[in-house]
Formats: sequence, structure tokens, C-alpha cells
Amino acid sequence: MKIWDLPRTEEEAVSFFQEKGILAKNSICDQNHQMKLSFCDGVRWRCNSCRTKKSIRNGTWFESSRLSFLSALRFIYGWSQEMTSVKWCEKQLKMNHNTVVNWNNYMREVCVKVLAQRNQNKIGGPGKIVEIDESLFTKRKNNSDQQQWIFGGICRETDECFLVEVQERSLPVLLNTITNHIEQGSIVYFDSWKSYCTNDMEDANLKHFQMNHRYNFVDYDTGVKNNTKIKQLCWGSVKWRNKKHRKTLCHHLETYLAEFMWRRNLNDPFEQILQDINVCWNNQ
Repeated sequence: MKIWDLPRTEEEAVSFFQEKGILAKNSICDQNHQMKLSFCDGVRWRCNSCRTKKSIRNGTWFESSRLSFLSALRFIYGWSQEMTSVKWCEKQLKMNHNTVVNWNNYMREVCVKVLAQRNQNKIGGPGKIVEIDESLFTKRKNNSDQQQWIFGGICRETDECFLVEVQERSLPVLLNTITNHIEQGSIVYFDSWKSYCTNDMEDANLKHFQMNHRYNFVDYDTGVKNNTKIKQLCWGSVKWRNKKHRKTLCHHLETYLAEFMWRRNLNDPFEQILQDINVCWNNQ
């Protein structure tokens, strides 16, 4: 869908969300009467028999927001196209700063929930190659910079990947992360870092080869070609996003990583986020 194809009235926006399954198409009052939708005093369900009424937002993803459905729809579309900066939203959607921040958080929370469902499946598998690496990020906390290590992996064959925060780079922490996110029998490629040089990886049934991209494109001891896929696809893009947002707040780093992961390999992010909002909410 193009931006000029979006609904232009509040009624059309509500109908759009109903068709996507995000808003209910009908409602029954406590007396078991069919209610009708009214736009006279906000968007409410009204019962002509017992005179009861309730907001269409009740029990929906929109319950905690008072933003009009038309503005919400335009924001969701803008977010799907990575346009929802505070400046853009203030100018184009007449949203104030706090509302923009809150709605960007709502969208990333959907990404977190979607990834939580996806991450039940590990990447790689017998004979498949998974590149792993760690990278240092800068994040904001109390108006000062703090360092945070992010550990990631990407499967060469399927392009599936994971990114997780780690509190330290110790062997037990990294090995636990590897075994939690990579299938047994995978071939794991990694840099020549001392914490990786351990038989514990083989005990976990993870075949492993060492690479040192700082000095060689090919490790002559193992014959493994240095594929920088994880560095090109993950670290570069994620750190660019982090800088774009003027360094991520400490407690938001996980959600920004989730958004990056969610956006990978999408043909239509607008339709996908609408589908994910519907699925995540209905599965609660």
C-alpha cells in the first residue's frame, strides 16, 4: 500500500483496522444486545436497547492510547517506512514529543513479542555454517555513555540470525548464548579470541573453526574463508540505527535490536506489522 492509498477519515481508519482484525467488527452489551458503532462522541459502541456504551478501544491494542485512529494508522505506516522521527511526526501528524516517543515504543514492543515467538527456534543445523561475533555498543544512561556488549550469529545458508545483550564476554556466558540460539551439529565460524578456544564447544556438539579477520582473509591452519556477512549485515546496520537515534537509551537497547531483527528481509513492512499486531494481541 502507498501512502496516498491510506484512509482519509476516522471512519475509514476504523474500518481499515477492523478488516485487519485489530479492532472488533461487532460487540454485544451485558444484556446480550447487538451494539452499533457511533462516531458522535469519540468512537464508541452503543446499545439502543439498554442505552449502554463503551469505547471501541476497550480490550484492544489501542486501549492505552487516545490518539485518533486516523493518526495512529498514518503513524504505523510512517513507522513501517522508518520515518517516525519526533520532528516528522510533529510536523506531519501534529503529535507531541511524548506521544511520538510512546508510539515508537509501542511499535518496538510488538517487534520484541514477535521475536520472542520466532526465537523458540534455533538457527543453523547439522552441516550448516553459523558465523558468530560480538560487538561493543554505546548506550545512554543518566546522560552518560555506557558500554554494552552484543553477541550475534547469522546462518550463511538461511540468513537467519540472532542478536542478544550479554553482561560479560566470559566463556560460560557466551557458550550458554551459543547453545541457546544455535542448533547442535552446526559449524560455527568465529574470530580467534581466547575465550572461544575451548573443548567445551565440541562437548556441546558444535563443530568449530577459528578465523582472525584482523590478519588473514583465509586461515591457513583450517582453510576457512573469512566471510564477513555478520559484520556487513548486522553490526553495520545496527550501529547505524543506534547512531541515528543519537545512541539508544539503556533500557531501550533490546527493543531497538528487536526492531532491526524484525525488519530484516521484509517485502512489505506495513502489512507485516499490521499482521503482527493482530497476532500478538489475539494470542495474549
